[in-house]
Amino acid sequence: MTTSGTITLQTELDVFERLRLSLLDRAAGEYALVKGSDLVDTFGSESEAIREGYRRFGNEHFLVKHIVVADVPMNFTSFNLGM
Repeated sequence: MTTSGTITLQTELDVFERLRLSLLDRAAGEYALVKGSDLVDTFGSESEAIREGYRRFGNEHFLVKHIVVADVPMNFTSFNLGM
């Protein structure tokens, strides 16, 4: 599941996308915890979901995703160019 040392979460992302509409109906605004092909649970805050992910899976990868209609890409630009 790694390519050049990078962990891919494609399985978890696919599961989330497949379940997005049903999650929006029952848990909009919450955070989904996904491991492999399983939705573990939903949580009221991102930190709760992350904490539960570490409790259950330790140092293994897992996905925490905000349950919203559409993801908003976040791009950050550094204005500090070191000049």
